[in-house]
Amino acid sequence: MGIDSRWNLRNIPPKGDKDVADFVFNLFEIGRLEKERLGKPSDFLSNYALYKGRHTPGLTTAPRPSIPVNLYFANVERTVSNITARNPRGEVVDLDGVKDGVEDLFSAKLMKWWGESKQAALTRSSARAMEIYGITIEKPSWDRETSEPKILTTDPFSFVPAPGNWKDLSKQAPYICYVYLKFKDEMERKFDVKGIATDEAYELLGAEREKYKQSETRRATMGNYADPMSRVGEADRTQSDEIVDRCVIIEVWIHDYSTKTVINDEPVLDATGQPVFDGEGGVITQKVKRTVSVYPDNVRKVTIAQRGGTSSDKAPGDRSAYLILDDCVNPNINPEADPENIKKTYPWGRLPVYTATSYEDLMSIWGFAASEQVGDLVLKINLIVSKLLSYVLNVMTPPLIVQRYCGISREMIESELNKGGQLVLMPYTHDARIEFMEIPNLPATFFNVLDLIIKLFDRVSQIEDVDRGEAPNRVVAASAIVALQERNDTLRQTKIRSIEGQIEERSRWAIGLWQNHSTTEEMVEVGGEPQTFIGVDHSKRRFSFLVEAGSTTPRTSLQTQELALKLKEMGVIESRDVLEALNFENWKEIVRRADATLFDQIIEILLDMGLKEDKAVELRGTLEALQKELASEQNLQSRTESRGKVSGQRPVSPGIPRATQGQNPPAGVNPSV
Repeated sequence: MGIDSRWNLRNIPPKGDKDVADFVFNLFEIGRLEKERLGKPSDFLSNYALYKGRHTPGLTTAPRPSIPVNLYFANVERTVSNITARNPRGEVVDLDGVKDGVEDLFSAKLMKWWGESKQAALTRSSARAMEIYGITIEKPSWDRETSEPKILTTDPFSFVPAPGNWKDLSKQAPYICYVYLKFKDEMERKFDVKGIATDEAYELLGAEREKYKQSETRRATMGNYADPMSRVGEADRTQSDEIVDRCVIIEVWIHDYSTKTVINDEPVLDATGQPVFDGEGGVITQKVKRTVSVYPDNVRKVTIAQRGGTSSDKAPGDRSAYLILDDCVNPNINPEADPENIKKTYPWGRLPVYTATSYEDLMSIWGFAASEQVGDLVLKINLIVSKLLSYVLNVMTPPLIVQRYCGISREMIESELNKGGQLVLMPYTHDARIEFMEIPNLPATFFNVLDLIIKLFDRVSQIEDVDRGEAPNRVVAASAIVALQERNDTLRQTKIRSIEGQIEERSRWAIGLWQNHSTTEEMVEVGGEPQTFIGVDHSKRRFSFLVEAGSTTPRTSLQTQELALKLKEMGVIESRDVLEALNFENWKEIVRRADATLFDQIIEILLDMGLKEDKAVELRGTLEALQKELASEQNLQSRTESRGKVSGQRPVSPGIPRATQGQNPPAGVNPSV
């Protein structure tokens, strides 16, 4: 007997209903079957196989190339390094327009959290998954142990969305599913249940990828380069003890718009909106019915697992094959807070997911990876290189021609070779023919074809000479090389923007989670001064986060120097800043001499105008003190802008006016060397 036919996405079984487990599992199955219909599990296996250097053509088992030249692997790692070279720079934006400085407090907290939780490493991991599989999925949550936001990079096999092409998964998708492989005893203890089925879920979670190693010589394939067809069965699994038995946990997040009627005692109001009192001075109340949402932000989380054992283990009336481990409201919002106070926070009404794609697919959310475009080219390159190496080995050990009946047998030759000594042949027949076979030379077009295929790979992958660290022919000017590097950034713009968008989403979720759950007082340095941070104190506010465009990509010294010269021409920075950007030899000494010379000129002019010498020395000390004060303020400003990176104070070398040279300086004034 199936579930009640009246249940659907607009009418979801309520908590405690006997159909909840089966209904939720059906949602997961619908998403899983749609994912398989699109061929995504097969694509993910193929992409990962190519990344690991496993690819052979045809539909049958065939030997793989012995010496793979995995340009795709190099391309993935190069791209990841380029788009995640630096920590992102950004700022929290106040969307309420209050302008009370709280956005600076959140910016400082974000930068602190970014470093302490190693978000840069997570970004690189996420970018690598994006380049290999074509998509990266991140799941935000609140870690109650650390009282900080927790970001999980999700394997694409473990993520099952609702069918559809959703531009904003967290808002538009009716549901999403996460699949986890956990230890059975741990889950039974955590959720206080018994009878969870043991399951390794090798196929569902793509665990056969762990077999993709260079040592394998044969495998089953389908498609153009790597689609393993062999499936892992029970005989292939490790026979584990009950101590390490694992189970599959399915976590389904649903937009549930169910409502309920509540009856509250509310005061009776008069025409002016004031409460009405009875003769004894008490407020007159009345029963008022209101329709409210069962789930404050219409987000519901249901966690299930397959039931183990026999039907006799089930409770009376329970016919489901799945156990409900958890059924609750959105845990990313504060259940104890007034909904009106937290409805502006980012997690409100959102499913916990955000994605980024390597290349956008207009027909689905999954995007696609570069391997779908260059896989065949990598195969051809490997084939040619393998044949080249085989040719070289044959040239080094050509076949030996020995005339028949000359008194030297094959066994004699093999015996001498096995001894590891020099091969000495002594035929019985006079003038016996013993010689190496002449191997023909490679055709002239061999390397031309190889070079052409590699250039095609670079063209499809949008790789330029400068991107590989090579200067193109006849390009020697620094400005021209900088222009080429900027062009490469333009070619990578889609990937750069994907990572920046991922960072923005991660930061917005972190801000929203602090607004909902951060109740512990914490000190955060803002502008060089410590300030108190308690996230829930700002739960009514609305913030966003914007990343500075291109801040995650590397900036070469040439680009920095060109930018410094342009800013100097515009009058934005001083000569000292240009010397520092150029890393000019002895630039600090040049700055010291320039400062001392400027003071000498000022004092000399004043002396010519009639200023007394003692006043000139006193003025010189005042100017030096003022310079130190200005330098200190500049250091403070620089430290504020760099959020913790304190730039060195500009050194000062005081001097003495010419009119007072050879005399003892007044007290309190340091003589100049």
